[in-house]
Amino acid sequence: MALAAILALVTPKPAIAHIIHDLRPSEVTNLDREAVSKLAESLGCSYIERAIHIKDQPGNAEHNARTARYECLAEIAKEHGIDYIATGHHADDQLETMLMNLSRGSGPRGLAGIHESRPYQGITIIRPMLCITHQNALDICNLANIQFTYDHTNDDQSLTRNRLRHRLLPECRAFDPDIATRASTGAESIRSMVNAFDQMVLDHIWPKAALQEQSITWTRTSLREQLDAVIYVILRQCVIHLSQGRGLDQITNQSVTDIIRVITDSSTEPRTCRLGPIVVAVTANHITMTPFRTGNES
Repeated sequence: MALAAILALVTPKPAIAHIIHDLRPSEVTNLDREAVSKLAESLGCSYIERAIHIKDQPGNAEHNARTARYECLAEIAKEHGIDYIATGHHADDQLETMLMNLSRGSGPRGLAGIHESRPYQGITIIRPMLCITHQNALDICNLANIQFTYDHTNDDQSLTRNRLRHRLLPECRAFDPDIATRASTGAESIRSMVNAFDQMVLDHIWPKAALQEQSITWTRTSLREQLDAVIYVILRQCVIHLSQGRGLDQITNQSVTDIIRVITDSSTEPRTCRLGPIVVAVTANHITMTPFRTGNES
């Protein structure tokens, strides 16, 4: 709601999209829907709503909801000729993300946190509020006389992010009241270094690949001689190339480590590994990446 209040000052005004999930009681969902609809009207913005169905899907509900939400937002943007999707992530969200990734053993890419912008299905996602805190967002709502709503699922401490938010972040703020904005600045610096390294790999190593629409092939020697960090960037780029960017969240540190070990060891036996949405086939002399399809992994 703070983001909407800010962007409503821009000409032309943005559309406000509200995605209705089926994970909460309908009476609560309807109250949120009504609040957002009224906000759009008061700000003079168009209002668009869509419903997504998550409850009966297998797997992690939070992950499923996030994926479906972004896909729905991208569909709305394309239908209305909109180039940008703005989300309300703020500095405290950035700090939470960095701490979560740190607890999972993430490297520099995880500590780079939430990106200020990224392409997604032909649309650009932007996050203009990463430089301000949650309290700043509340202050904006109060100054704009906006009655914001509260999602009580944020109180569910069975979820890792919520435990961090309720238990660890207050201690962090007690240690340093500005820790969220400092973390956001630090994440920006890390992102800059990660992006520079990625670009060097793409400029100097990536051209050695033989690219096809449904496969990418390397000589094994050309990758075996590289640092593990370089191979990681190449594997990630292969996922982007072969799956149009989908499935990056399926890549784990362990799966990458295992594949790098297979690529760089001395064995000449043919082996096949799964890396999220792609399959990596390693032979004595070549490495071939293809999209994963049921039945093509040994």
